[in-house]
Formats: sequence, C-alpha cells, structure tokens
Amino acid sequence: MPNEKNIQLVKRIKEKIAKAKSVTFTDYIGISADQANTLRQMVKEAGGEVLITKNSLMKVAIDETGEKSLSEAKKDLNGPTMAVFGFTDAIAPIKAVFEFAKSIDLPKIKSAIIEGIYNSAEKVEVIKTIPSREELLAKIVCTMNSPLAGFVTVLGGVQKKFVYAVNSLAKMKSGLAIAEPESEGGAN
Repeated sequence: MPNEKNIQLVKRIKEKIAKAKSVTFTDYIGISADQANTLRQMVKEAGGEVLITKNSLMKVAIDETGEKSLSEAKKDLNGPTMAVFGFTDAIAPIKAVFEFAKSIDLPKIKSAIIEGIYNSAEKVEVIKTIPSREELLAKIVCTMNSPLAGFVTVLGGVQKKFVYAVNSLAKMKSGLAIAEPESEGGAN
C-alpha cells in the first residue's frame, strides 16, 4: 500500500501534467547540484519547472491521467529521469535545457510531449534550431511592416506631387493675374 507522501507526490505530478503545455524527459546523470540549480533557474525564467522524482511515481501519475501521448513516453522513463514542465510556453523551457546543455553537453533529452504530441529525442533536437517566440514575432512584425511602409511612401509621393501641382497652378494663376493687368494697362 502506497504511503501518504507518495500519494500526494503523484497528485502534484498529475496537476503539473494537466497545467503543462509541454513535458520533457531528460537524463540528468553527470550534472552536479550547482549545475542542476542553474538549470532549474534557467527553466524557471523560461516559464517552466524542473522536477526530479522516481520513475515509478511518474508512471503512476501518467497512468492516472490516461493521456495516450504520455503513455508513449513511459518507455523513456528508465534510469535517472528529470521532467521539465513548460507552463507558459511549450518551447521556451526546452530551449533553456538546450542552452544549458551547450556548456556541459548535459542533460540528454529522452523525449518530450509538446501540446499533447509525443516527440522522440531526435524530433526534439530540431527545436533548438527554431527561433524563440519573440524572434518569430519580431520577424512577423517586420514582414508586415515592409509592405505598409512601401504603401505609405507611395501615398506620400502622390500627396507631394499633388501639392506640387496645386502650387504650380497657383503660381501660374498669380503670374497670369499680374501679367494680364500690365498687358491691359499697356494697351490703353
């Protein structure tokens, strides 16, 4: 019979899984306590959370959620496993893990559930090449801004030409009005 501590832990894991937009499973062997704290901080700043627990408790929580994609990931829960939950953004915590792994080549990604879809380690590797959400939004804004800027420039050119034409007409009219009295006055 499970003890109360494990029951509460499984309940907490299920709550995290329910809230998470992504759950990434990594092998954390070889990471020191200081490095783990650094990784936790990086993931937290990216809107996620790191959880290290027994695989058996994680499997029970997965079974209790009944999600098929999570059931596929159960096969990856062998050996020391760290779960990285992404709450605000599905990709940012995973990118934080890859950013951290640049320095010590750890942790190794086992798999990830992103927006309810199971992804093997090879598929997750592609994520590190994807630009961040902010970079993508900036590119979209620049792409949208470019045609608008051209349109505004064209409209501005039309307005300038119109103003120049009206100004020329005004000068011509004022020049004719002045010239006409002189010619009439010279004829008398």
